[in-house]
Amino acid sequence: MLDFFRTYSEQLEILIEGDNPYADQLLRHADVDLLRNHLQRDERITAYATGRSVGVGRTIWVVTSQSLLVVQTGKHPGVRKVALASIEQADAEQGRYGHALKAQLAGSRLGLYGVAQSFAVLTLRALARPAGQEATHGIGQTALSEEAQAHAEHAFADLALRAQPLLAHSDAQARQLLQHSADRARSEGQQHAPEAA
Repeated sequence: MLDFFRTYSEQLEILIEGDNPYADQLLRHADVDLLRNHLQRDERITAYATGRSVGVGRTIWVVTSQSLLVVQTGKHPGVRKVALASIEQADAEQGRYGHALKAQLAGSRLGLYGVAQSFAVLTLRALARPAGQEATHGIGQTALSEEAQAHAEHAFADLALRAQPLLAHSDAQARQLLQHSADRARSEGQQHAPEAA
């Protein structure tokens, strides 16, 4: 009941607006602290999406080079780690309250709704690639504006820097990491040619 009242205004805003106004914000410090211990030393963050899961509340999907971390931030915070190799299919679609992401695992499904478009597109591309799928249809082919692309990439780099602080020894390295993230997104197919300009 207390959790309902704590998140009531956020839920009401999503229902009224038909969109999740919190889906494209940088992650809170508590969120970063929660997932930090679940990252391996050689695991790099490639994308994330913030939304809501049915019956759970606010949830974050963090895609790394090795796994999908499902971070639940509600009354019972926790992190579930799923190997990317165990994801059979990933999909996204425009929903009533923003975009929705889905992942099919052996014997179970994961879902996230109320996701910002750019975060949904880039997270889907990051999930589809290791499974041997190209996000060649539907929302994975959506061309993002330069501003939306830059905002999402900045958020991903921000999370990587805060969750893995040893990567950030100086401002020059931080700028280099941002540039490297953008270059990697292009080379790994998360960014399409019209978005690269």
